[in-house]
Order: sequence, then structure tokens, then C-alpha cells
Amino acid sequence: MDRRTFLAGGAAAGATVALAGAGLWAARPAGAAAIGTGWSEVSGAYKVHQPPNVTRHTVDGTGLHRFWLYDTDPSTFPGQDSGPRSELRFVDEYTSGSAQFECDMKITSGAHNVCVQQVFGGATAATAFMALAMNTNSITHYGSTPIHSPVYDQWIRLNVVHDAGAGKVYVYVNGQLKNTFNDRGDNTHYFKCGIYGRSGMSPYSEVFVKNIHLYRKSGGASPSPSSTSTSPPSPTPTPTSTQASAWASGVTYRVGDRVTYGGLLYSCLQAHTSQAGWEPPAVPALWQRA
Repeated sequence: MDRRTFLAGGAAAGATVALAGAGLWAARPAGAAAIGTGWSEVSGAYKVHQPPNVTRHTVDGTGLHRFWLYDTDPSTFPGQDSGPRSELRFVDEYTSGSAQFECDMKITSGAHNVCVQQVFGGATAATAFMALAMNTNSITHYGSTPIHSPVYDQWIRLNVVHDAGAGKVYVYVNGQLKNTFNDRGDNTHYFKCGIYGRSGMSPYSEVFVKNIHLYRKSGGASPSPSSTSTSPPSPTPTPTSTQASAWASGVTYRVGDRVTYGGLLYSCLQAHTSQAGWEPPAVPALWQRA
């Protein structure tokens, strides 16, 4: 029998529940989908947060979590939050090093302005990172900067990597780096997933989550290419020119493209569209000295 602890009707708010197979600082079994190397899996114990006196979360014997909310549901923590929530709050606090959250997620069509994953803890705000499902069939950073689309009614693999030392959050979907964001300063951090309602949320929202794993390592976690993509990898482009131009933000670079930055020459290792914070010296996974 699966040793997973589960409640068919959902756990009461504040109850601590353990995920199966997630031993504290245990080696991850072969076939893991963690982004990058050097990670150890940590305990996936969690608490369930949901509105008082109602059930808005269930988990079955396979580890499939279902979250749902109505915009008329009462606040989970009256006076402390912006709306109702049906979330897992992972008991995985950290203040340094790097941490990674991994899951498979399916967001039901119509879910809007609800947080589906977050890194809690910041110096200038309560959270370091929030991924919101929007009615643009996408997940976004705090409802503004796009992360990935489409998301409705399909499974995606979500990896959120937080380098607390560098103050960076790297977001991967289906094994591909989608964007990098600054966190909001040093604090005690932990992960959450599920549904956290925001002002103007959709009348009904539903999210499914499975295959949850949490990882840690003591060092940094700069962007890394991954072999976990759920779609076939694109052929490696053949460079069409050996000419080097100055690196710039907002440019789509291909493998083999060359740029200059700070008086040095760099070669592109991974196709991407550049942005501020991804200057060649800062992202060795994307650029190497030529």
C-alpha cells in the first residue's frame, strides 16, 4: 500500500501532512526532473489552508491534489489576506542557498487572477514570487509579466528555482527557462501551491497538482539547460555568421551567435531572447567566453 498520508475530504487548515517518498535531504531517485545538478530532495510536508468550515481541497491515493474556490468563499485568514485560498503551505523554511519547487499542474479553463504558486517571504513585501493564472490562458508574474501560455486544461511541468543568495527566481515550464525575476529581499522563505484568490478573481477557479517535489542545495542556481522538456527538442541551429555585435536586451539569439560585452567575446550556448539581468557574464548557462 502507498505510504502517502492523505485525506479524501481534504485536511483541516493547520494540519501537517507528509508527502510520500520525500525524506529530509535524501538523494533523489534516478529519473528525477529537477532543473540543474547538485540538488537533494527535502521533506514535502505541508499544511492545508482553505476557507473556514468548507472543503476546497482533496487529495487521492495517487497524490493528485484538487483545489477549487468560489469568489464568494470567505477569507481563509480574515484581515490578513486579500481573498479566499485553497493552498498547500510547505513546511520547508529556508533563508539561504537555493531551493526548487517542482510539480505537474493543470489549470481549469476560466481561472482568472488567482495565484497558483508562490515563494513566500520578502523584505519589501510578503512574497518573493507569485505565479497568477489569468484569463489570457496564461500564467504571469504578479498578473503582469507573461511566463507561459497556453495553460488551460492541459498538464504543464512547473519548476520554480529560488536562489536566495543571488535574489533571483528562475521559472521553467516543461523544462524550458521562461523568465527570471528578482525576489523581494532576504527573509524566511517557503513554497505554496494551489489557489489564492485575488481581488477580481473569477467566480469559480479549479487547479489540479501532482508529482510534487522539493529540493535544496547550499550553492547558487544560475539558469541551466534541461533535458526534461515534454516536447521534442529543437534541432541545434547552424550559425550563419561569425560576426559579433554588441550584446543587447530584447534580441533573439541562436546557438552559436557571438556577441561582445565588456570588451570580451561570448558565444551563445542556448537559444533565448535576452533581457536585463541576462548579460553574458551573469548567465554562464546561456553564454561562454569565445
